[in-house]
Amino acid sequence: RDHSVISVIERKGEQILLRHCNQFKLKTPYASVIGYTKVLCDHWKYVRRALLDKTGLGDYIVEDTKNSGIPGVEGINFTEPKKEEIATALKQAMVDGRFWIPFDTELINELNIERFELTKAGKIRFSHPEGTHDDRFWATALSVYAATVGREEPSRLVRAF
Repeated sequence: RDHSVISVIERKGEQILLRHCNQFKLKTPYASVIGYTKVLCDHWKYVRRALLDKTGLGDYIVEDTKNSGIPGVEGINFTEPKKEEIATALKQAMVDGRFWIPFDTELINELNIERFELTKAGKIRFSHPEGTHDDRFWATALSVYAATVGREEPSRLVRAF
């Protein structure tokens, strides 16, 4: 029910530029997504991190991606605290005016419809309206997170799916 999405970010100093965002059709085999990712990594030779949402999929997707030769592969479980950390990195980059995206109506819509609420336990829960998707939102947020959190070197391409 969720799309695979690949988002590629380029860092130029403190600027964070969305260079590529591709949403695959539902039920696209993971092998095809990994192959597409490998082609992108071969094209952009300076990829340093590749963060994957491994929630519900297990570690085999992460291992298959690592075995394909894609550099810097890390699996991330999308717990609510981790999602908050990831979304906060995107928000901060946007507030600071450091994040640039090309005109992409579908991505802009997803950036605008993502919701959050504070639970009775004081935790933040994310959601999107029924009949919509947030896969581009999370792929883009994860790419920005990869480019900003724990970053050691400037001007690196990162991607997430």
